[in-house]
Amino acid sequence: MTGELRPDRHALLELAALLNQIAAMRDEGDAARFDADRRYRWVLHRLWIAAGNEALAHATAIGLPVRAERTWANLYDLRNHLAHSRLPDIDEALVMRFTWARAGPLLETICGLLSSLP
Repeated sequence: MTGELRPDRHALLELAALLNQIAAMRDEGDAARFDADRRYRWVLHRLWIAAGNEALAHATAIGLPVRAERTWANLYDLRNHLAHSRLPDIDEALVMRFTWARAGPLLETICGLLSSLP
């Protein structure tokens, strides 16, 4: 392949890679580890922040406001919450829900979008 990847495709590929990392981290722990292990929780926070950055990059690349589509808006809102809140103010239940209940469906959505691109 010559040239760079299209920015929209590149953002989706990065997002898929991040969601795979989140799923791997999720599978290495459970709710008890999430509650007890600050480093584990911190890494998941940072991965979700990066995922939100890629959601913004994708929306921007396709000329869509990030809040115009629920998938990108949810990832961007979680990113903002994690990136701009003090650690004691973070809604850890929200992070857990995204990690355990949303990572898989989000990855399926992203892979579906990737497979539909020319």
